Amino acid sequence: MGGFILASGLILFFNLWARSLENHGYLRYAEVAREMIRSGDWIVPRYNGEIFIDKPPLLFWLIAIPSTLYGSVTPLIARLPSFFSAWIGVIVLYSWAKRFYGTIQSGLISGGVLLSSYQYFFQSRFGKKDIFLCVFILLSLYFFYLGYHESRWKKFLLHGLSFGFMGLGNLMKGPFGMIPFLILSIFLIKEKETKRLISKPFLVGYGILGLTSLPWVCLFIDHVGFEQTLALIKENRILSRQAPVYFYFLEIWGQFFPWSLLLPWMGLYVWKERERIWHSDESLCLIWFILLFILLTLFKVRTSRYLLPALPPLAFIIGGMWKKKLRLFLIPFLVSLLVWHSIEGYRIRKDLTYSPGMVLAGELKPLVKDATLIGYRLDLSTIEEINFYLDRVIPFVKGNEDPSEKLRGREGLVLMPKKVYADLLYRWGLPANPLKEFQYEEERLVLISNPFLK
Repeated sequence: MGGFILASGLILFFNLWARSLENHGYLRYAEVAREMIRSGDWIVPRYNGEIFIDKPPLLFWLIAIPSTLYGSVTPLIARLPSFFSAWIGVIVLYSWAKRFYGTIQSGLISGGVLLSSYQYFFQSRFGKKDIFLCVFILLSLYFFYLGYHESRWKKFLLHGLSFGFMGLGNLMKGPFGMIPFLILSIFLIKEKETKRLISKPFLVGYGILGLTSLPWVCLFIDHVGFEQTLALIKENRILSRQAPVYFYFLEIWGQFFPWSLLLPWMGLYVWKERERIWHSDESLCLIWFILLFILLTLFKVRTSRYLLPALPPLAFIIGGMWKKKLRLFLIPFLVSLLVWHSIEGYRIRKDLTYSPGMVLAGELKPLVKDATLIGYRLDLSTIEEINFYLDRVIPFVKGNEDPSEKLRGREGLVLMPKKVYADLLYRWGLPANPLKEFQYEEERLVLISNPFLK
């Protein structure tokens, strides 16, 4: 087991430090953590200086804590929580399959399949939340399984851990953290053991769930106020990603690749062994995958990364199906890892030669120094990159706001797109010669002294 733990960690960690955080979605959570450190407010997350209520705070805390010790938020530190989460998930699945099927080969195959599947591998390298939900679901169901057949005192401990990870899931992804409870409830209904849902170990678990999930909610409301909290919730808008109802039936082939090629054989295996599987604890994984896939299909917001929590049960079943085919497993396992790291290497080389956010911040730093920098009609993604790489929160003026009114009397420098500068040059008396021009992605930006200082 020690060799597997070490090898899986090295595979996931290799080159983790080599890329910046240019993508808008990847940079956002690191930026919230950075602003949390700067403000000293660890209860109310902020993004570009405004309250950020889109997601609960657990990932921000996991990034901010080591960043505080180091002194700043870096791309590596922003990715480390995802790496450790993915690593733990692989180890837990290895242990679970080994315990259930009774062979080391099953554990190696299940853990290796999950590790080398396309989506799991790459999500472990992003500073985002999806890998955590996947692993928290895995941990919650694993500890439920361990406690299912244990003696009374162990049930309290193991079921308590199961509900504790549900609570952490709530702190990471909101109500989606309760998915394990739906899965284990259906499993208990199938086993005709619904009384367990109100047993003492479960009642203790409910208490642990509440103690894990609710304190931050109460503290947030206390800091912000109940009425403002309601207003923030009403104003919050989650982008709807339009996709057809059959979206996940297609996505599963790419996201679980190369092991998705085994899905037809897995379907035949499950059908052939349906009686044995249905009357064994292995049915928990079957219920896990089927229920999650149905929920994802019915949910109106569809995106490929939402499939991630559905991959561990598939990897688990493959471990049982291929438990005597370890050598056959090694070929696609090694080839897929080689391909994934090659893709990552290509992205790293591209990133090192063209990282617009880091380049722009490096050019701005000697000019801006300690002066106030104001962004005028810049994209939000540009603002967040400047904030992150200059380690500040710059005020910005939106496109529909009067610049003379918003900038008057504010000392500092103003950064804006060159085409906007050209439109405002004579209308607002802007200086004819900007301090400097910058190339940023496909447009040029100009830096000027604030013309509305007086």
